[in-house]
Amino acid sequence: MDINKNEPKIVHRRRRVGSEGDGGRGVRSLDQRPGLIKFTFVFLYKSLYILGITLLRRKNRMLRGVRRFFNRLRGSSYSFLEKLTEDTFGLGQQIMRRMKAPFIRLGNVRGEMKPVIEKSKNDGKIPVWAYGQIVGTFARLLYAIVRTLVNHALPILAAFLLFVAVRDRIDVQQSVGLAVTYNDQHIGMIHHETIFEDAIQELKDRFFSEEDIPIVLTPQFTLRELEEHEVFADASALADRIVEASGGEIANGFGVFIDDIFLGAYHDVIQIIEEFDYILDSHRTGIEGERVEFLRRVSITREGVFPLSSIRSFEEIREDLHGNDPNAPTTSYTVVDGDTLSQIAQRLEISYQSLVDHNPTLVNGGLFPGQVLNVPIAQPLMQVQNIRTVVFPEEFPFDIEEVPSVAYVRGFRSISTVGQFGVREVTAEVAEVNGVEVSREIMGTRVLRAPVTQRVIVGTNNPGNITSFGSVSSQGFLWPTQGGVITVGLWGYPGHTGVDIPRPAGTPIFASAAGTVVRVVHGRVGYGHYVVIDHHNGYTTLYAHASAIHVSVGQRVNQGDVIASVGRTGNSTGNHLHFEVRRHGQIMNPAHYLQR
Repeated sequence: MDINKNEPKIVHRRRRVGSEGDGGRGVRSLDQRPGLIKFTFVFLYKSLYILGITLLRRKNRMLRGVRRFFNRLRGSSYSFLEKLTEDTFGLGQQIMRRMKAPFIRLGNVRGEMKPVIEKSKNDGKIPVWAYGQIVGTFARLLYAIVRTLVNHALPILAAFLLFVAVRDRIDVQQSVGLAVTYNDQHIGMIHHETIFEDAIQELKDRFFSEEDIPIVLTPQFTLRELEEHEVFADASALADRIVEASGGEIANGFGVFIDDIFLGAYHDVIQIIEEFDYILDSHRTGIEGERVEFLRRVSITREGVFPLSSIRSFEEIREDLHGNDPNAPTTSYTVVDGDTLSQIAQRLEISYQSLVDHNPTLVNGGLFPGQVLNVPIAQPLMQVQNIRTVVFPEEFPFDIEEVPSVAYVRGFRSISTVGQFGVREVTAEVAEVNGVEVSREIMGTRVLRAPVTQRVIVGTNNPGNITSFGSVSSQGFLWPTQGGVITVGLWGYPGHTGVDIPRPAGTPIFASAAGTVVRVVHGRVGYGHYVVIDHHNGYTTLYAHASAIHVSVGQRVNQGDVIASVGRTGNSTGNHLHFEVRRHGQIMNPAHYLQR
């Protein structure tokens, strides 16, 4: 396509804003824009709001820092103050080093360039490069100083100019807050938006179910000065005004809460308090010094505005106070053939409606055998605990002191002083619910009889040095005679409850461990002549078929002491030692306690 270069070009020009002929369509005239003064004050208002919030946060942060400082100062020791001084001194030194660093750098550059300058002067030249390095370093130093001053000075200067610009327009004595508009109605002034959120939560607590709560519209907040005779509203007052602005039927009353359970609102708070007192009085036992308390937190709100659906009669509230807890834990019940809901409710001592409420599927279907139902555990809503102070005697244990003694071999233990329990008087605060103790807190004790420390003599002598005829096992038992080996073990034949160690007649028999001789028998059958030693640790040992016995009943023997001589008395076919070990009367295998 050919283009005629001589053909004139068509240029579309934009109309000037506010020019004639636009008819005001789609173009904003200068008269419709905000004026300079209005724009300035809107800008200052927003800036001051942001500045105020920032200053408030910094003030709170500063106060927290001051409190932390004085808490540390009050509870700290001299070492903390000394460390604080050292840290402060170190910080000062660090600041001084950072301040001197540019000047040191300038001196270093000057020192580096000094030989170059002197050499250039000696050669008759001008050291332009060296001077340039020094000037550049000085310029960077000067720039850093100016930049630091500007960064710190400009915010201060801006705040000062802002204050000067608005000081004639703002009355610093006037309180400023947020005006709340809800459902196109002004409902009050608040300090912060969170008060409105608290009011909405309190509003939800005034209804029995969420379905009854009116739609909570989005509020509008406007920052403005507090007018004369106008005060800031708290969450409760704001909730009252929201209920009033919702347009529903309302009434005044006092809200009754048990923990987080809302029982309703009633107009006569005195009657509600008297009912609470009646419940407490019915649980008093008359014990001196007793006090009664509710297990749950009971609260009655101050008089406020409630929806008419939340206002209840005194009989309804009283019935709930004396009824069961709707949020009590549940158990299960398995339906059997022939069960009906009424029979189940009567058998479990719960209401028919409560059973239905905990099993919503029963509404659409019937019962069938094997069906598992949720059954609420009957638990009163207003449980009361009786608290009283009791005083009672109590035994407490004695200490055990071990007294080492080289007069006895290692493994020997003997009680020299029998311990006795002490007795003390205990003062405790006991809490009971329905006659069952649920807690006990010790308030104080007083010793009536001091305990007697039990002293135990403990042998420390090395049993390995007692005799050269045998060695001591890891269990602390010595080989009970001179030489020999076990030829017949435990249960080697029916009724054999020990081990046999054949030795020549007259070979000495040693006490395998320290203890007390508790039995000496000179018999003609069975064990023949034998000795029993109690080692005071649950173990006893028996030495049988002896030809002679060298100890008596009640005698204390050390490990390795000669107590008898090998023989063949009793039911024996040859000279040997029959040795037994028993633990708390139970037969043990001696081979496990001996080391040869």
